[in-house]
Amino acid sequence: MNPYQVPPAGSGLGPLCPYAHPEHEDYYVPVDNTENSFETFKRMLGDAARLRDDGRLVVALGWDGCGKTSLLNRCAAWVQGCLGDDCHVVSMGKMSRERETVEERQRNVFQSLIYELGDRELLTPEHRLEMTGALDKHNLNIGYYYVSRYVLKPKNAVLVILLPRTEIREEVENYARWAHPNLVFLAESRMSDAVIAHWPVIQQVHNPSLPIRLDVGTLTENDGWAFVQARKGDRTDALGYPFVAEETIRRVTAQRELSIGELHDLLHGVYQELLENGAMWRSRSTGLMGEVTFEDLLSFYFRRLGRQR
Repeated sequence: MNPYQVPPAGSGLGPLCPYAHPEHEDYYVPVDNTENSFETFKRMLGDAARLRDDGRLVVALGWDGCGKTSLLNRCAAWVQGCLGDDCHVVSMGKMSRERETVEERQRNVFQSLIYELGDRELLTPEHRLEMTGALDKHNLNIGYYYVSRYVLKPKNAVLVILLPRTEIREEVENYARWAHPNLVFLAESRMSDAVIAHWPVIQQVHNPSLPIRLDVGTLTENDGWAFVQARKGDRTDALGYPFVAEETIRRVTAQRELSIGELHDLLHGVYQELLENGAMWRSRSTGLMGEVTFEDLLSFYFRRLGRQR
């Protein structure tokens, strides 16, 4: 078995998503400041039921692969767990962002929202007409207000929208303005400095509840080893897969600045290759697999991952 495989069956790669796969909750590891940020989110949000009176914008900041998407997915799952069937989670994270203006991206999100709510049978023909009218008039503030007041409030429902990654601080500001009651926008950006510098303006437009900013850090050598231990990749008594030593992981993380996403992809890939090819020796006396060395990881990185980046 591959200790870095995440269910359900598949590549095992990509962000954790516990609102869709509850078992993913057990795979979070306190690295990159993500655990502290998750606790900050819960503390600042307080009682999730208050979202019916005060919408929220939540922004996760950090570089590619640091765990922003997994963190926001966990936040969405927590709200869903608090509110049950009254909470609807919609993900727009995979929408194309290339060669689109801010207005085009935001209009595409709202258009997709109409489709999503329609598929979930939350819209009446009148709802769809009003939302389409707001879209045609380029007035998304009215559109989101309509969703809040006339679609969600009568059902006592809360809508959590996971937005596509944004690189424009003004886009974050717009979603802060549109966070009406019953609406939660979860946004992520790697342009941390720009968003932080613009944060006082973002706070001013969000009323009455302040937006929540979650800062995700960089992977440390201790984080890398904590991740390996959490996934049981360090076990020398495990049957069915090789182990990796602490010295090896510390050497890998010291070699270059890796994100937790890169480290996960690296370990998952090299384990999968070794297991599929049967390249590791097995002790006849104990049945234990061998060790994944620094050279194994380095070779795989340059052959597979390094070539893709």
